[in-house]
Amino acid sequence: METLLIGAQIGLLYGPLGLGIYLAISVLSLPDLTLEGSFGVGAATGAATAVAGFDPVTAMLAGMAVGACAGLITAVLHTRLRMNVLLTGILMTSAAWSVSIAIMGTGNVSLVRIDTLFTWVRGFGVSQQNATIIVAGGVSLLLAGLLAAYLHTSSGLAMRATGLNIQTARSFGIRTERYQIAGLAMANALAAASGVLVAHSQGFMDVSIQGGIIVVGLAALIVGMTILPSEKIIPGIIAVLVGVVVYRIVIAFCLRAGIPPANLKLLTTLIVLAFIAIRMHGGGLYRIREWRQRRRQHIQFLEENRVVKLI
Repeated sequence: METLLIGAQIGLLYGPLGLGIYLAISVLSLPDLTLEGSFGVGAATGAATAVAGFDPVTAMLAGMAVGACAGLITAVLHTRLRMNVLLTGILMTSAAWSVSIAIMGTGNVSLVRIDTLFTWVRGFGVSQQNATIIVAGGVSLLLAGLLAAYLHTSSGLAMRATGLNIQTARSFGIRTERYQIAGLAMANALAAASGVLVAHSQGFMDVSIQGGIIVVGLAALIVGMTILPSEKIIPGIIAVLVGVVVYRIVIAFCLRAGIPPANLKLLTTLIVLAFIAIRMHGGGLYRIREWRQRRRQHIQFLEENRVVKLI
């Protein structure tokens, strides 16, 4: 039971990051790596704002605003300068490291004796673990609800159409570049919110916090979509939140079983590969009809042009 609580405690902190990756990749079909940098600059802004004496809600909103700006820059470079979104994301993530240091004025900032959302809840006599679950779960559910509500509006439907088929969307008069810009700004704001939660939860902010963090969100997306496969928005959002918790629970069980923490990244890779294999072949691997269908899909995949031009 303790392992389940630890998994939920840590996993929910990354819920908004998973939502951001879901929006960018699953809805907009844009593999934006800026999300990793936005996680870092959001955490840096949230920490610096809190240290400056602002309340935790303001710190959260400030971090999300800076993350949205990072996503906005990526989107403008992609839509206006026609840069490949992968290359743009790599460049922005690299720049985010220096931006985070500039925001904080140093490589790390302590948040000891600084008011955060977690200290507010602990003030009611709640334990640290339960406070983390309450705050992280509440923020994740709030942002998930807002995202689901938006994607069911006329503007959200246009954004979904842009991600599904951009040529068809433009033929209906949808200004797809506008929705790509807005969507990437929203996705990076969500990632930044997750960064603020993590920094405030652990009581300090270090510039190295963003390193490889996008893998956590991708793992959550893949695990969630494997457990709850659905093309609909609300089930998809639920799947992301379930996936991030399940992923952290699996990691917690593995660490408790004695696997060295140094092998954590290798473990993450193996978990993701296992769930991809289950998602692609599970259940129909030994049925002749489905095997033939998957074989045809595999041949089609091999015949497609998968070369990506970065510049």
